[in-house]
Amino acid sequence: MTSKVSELYTSTYALPRRLLYTARLRKILRYTLTYALLIAIALLIIVPIWWIIVSSFTTRETVWKNVLPFSWRAFLPEQFTLEGYQGIFQKGFGQALLNTFFLGISTVILSTAICAMAGFAFARLKFRGKNILFAFIVFSFMVPGDITVIPSFILINNLGWMNTWQALIVPALASGMVIFLFRQFFAEIPQDLIDAARVDGANWMQVLTRIILPISTPVIISAAVLIFLGQWNSFFWPLLVAPAPQFRVVQVAVSIIGVEQQINLWDQMFASATLAMIVPVLLVLPFQKYYIGGIIGSGMKG
Repeated sequence: MTSKVSELYTSTYALPRRLLYTARLRKILRYTLTYALLIAIALLIIVPIWWIIVSSFTTRETVWKNVLPFSWRAFLPEQFTLEGYQGIFQKGFGQALLNTFFLGISTVILSTAICAMAGFAFARLKFRGKNILFAFIVFSFMVPGDITVIPSFILINNLGWMNTWQALIVPALASGMVIFLFRQFFAEIPQDLIDAARVDGANWMQVLTRIILPISTPVIISAAVLIFLGQWNSFFWPLLVAPAPQFRVVQVAVSIIGVEQQINLWDQMFASATLAMIVPVLLVLPFQKYYIGGIIGSGMKG
């Protein structure tokens, strides 16, 4: 009798222990497969980028030496040199960098101010046709930019803005995506805070600049990063409306150097690509927390 009770007791408690062990094993296996997949994806992204960076610091004669056939030495400079970077700066790449920084910073300042005011108006003010107009703004950033290139080019040409900073900056000042982000974020701010400011005699501009914007750091940073990256990565529009060398931007300069690779300027092409790539990375990483928070907070609320 005692043995039967003991067997029953053992079987009763052994089953939960086996289930618990199986659940833990499945959890470990799931985490292992997930991290293995993430590591594999990360390597697929990082390895080519690392090879481009390394190739920018080697001579053009040795760029492909350890690639065909492949060797691990391809990920280390065969002969460390700055000839590629010296070559692109002699061709005016430094001016292209300055132009792009000026274009990006100017657009960020002006566009953030304009889009913030528009987003505040859609979030808090009441006026006729507000919903219809906001629907058009949402629709605007869903439409491919290529569709609006021809009418925008005709407008810029008729205004006499070809090869001017206006042609590069003005069309980017009103961004539907950025207005949408501001509107969604401002809509979540408690109405009591705005009402208190209005009772104290603040006008709408004072409410925006003194009450709303100081507590909107995440969405402001998100908007600034989006605008700057948009201008930094812009290629076709600057090439179309401002092809003059004094207005050349980074992506156009990279493409010109890429065309010259037919004469085997691989080191210069990789050097220009490295500089064009590293600036956005250095910009996004310090503001990653605010950038992600602003996107999530603006896109998932309201």
